[in-house]
Amino acid sequence: MEMSVAKMLGVDDVEGPAMTMARNRWTHWTTMEPELAVVGDLDDLNSWTRSADFEATDRVLRTLVKLGSSTGHADPAAITALTWALVPGASKLAWDLLDLSVTIDELVASHLWSTAKTFDWESRRSVAFSILRDTRRGVQAELGIGEGARRAGRTWMQTVCVNDDSLVWRGLLNTPAGDEEDNPAADLLDLFSEATSAGIISQADRALLVDLAVAADNENYSARRGRAGMTGSAAVEAVATRHGLNPRTLRRRACLSLDRLARFATTARQETSHNRDRSLFVRGREYLR
Repeated sequence: MEMSVAKMLGVDDVEGPAMTMARNRWTHWTTMEPELAVVGDLDDLNSWTRSADFEATDRVLRTLVKLGSSTGHADPAAITALTWALVPGASKLAWDLLDLSVTIDELVASHLWSTAKTFDWESRRSVAFSILRDTRRGVQAELGIGEGARRAGRTWMQTVCVNDDSLVWRGLLNTPAGDEEDNPAADLLDLFSEATSAGIISQADRALLVDLAVAADNENYSARRGRAGMTGSAAVEAVATRHGLNPRTLRRRACLSLDRLARFATTARQETSHNRDRSLFVRGREYLR
């Protein structure tokens, strides 16, 4: 059976029990909160939001948060209505993160519900944008990737797991004393760590790049071929199989990450030691646009 965010939330069918309860309470809610009187029935809310201006839409969504919040009226049916209204954005989010987990719909749905229920309706933040952004961060944190993971666990975000016989270990352990500055493997790990901290690449992409580098070395690729062999067919096929990814998707992700790393490394050389840490993070956000 095909899954979806709406199905996981129980709002895929407007005649289903969750949506029926929310629809039946709509008239009562409009008497409590006149902001909701813009439509006579919950079924019309999504079509109304497509033509309403931002401020009006935000007021309606904020009212639903208030109705469902423990600091408001604590009515879970209002959270059902709110998440139903946010399903289009949540579904796009799940599609964007599709290759990260086979249970991405379930993850997005659970984080959307909890984020919507705990959102501070008295804040000045945009309701739809903030809830969807925090949902993304929550999913990323649970999967250990991206900005969400960096915020949730900085130590783990700096960690890269490699096999016992990896090229990285051979390079590090065989480096004579005093030659650390000439160790390519150590330099590569330092670059990956700094780029991940700056938000240039995610931890998931960093792990893929490490695996690709090891695979390329095992295949004895020429440094002049396929991004030093990291996007060569044999290396990509081996890593794609190990991670359960489509080889074309993996190669595209690797190329994007390597391009960002190249720009990052160029920028890093131009930074002074005085403002390096701060400016790399700010610049890092620009490379993701």
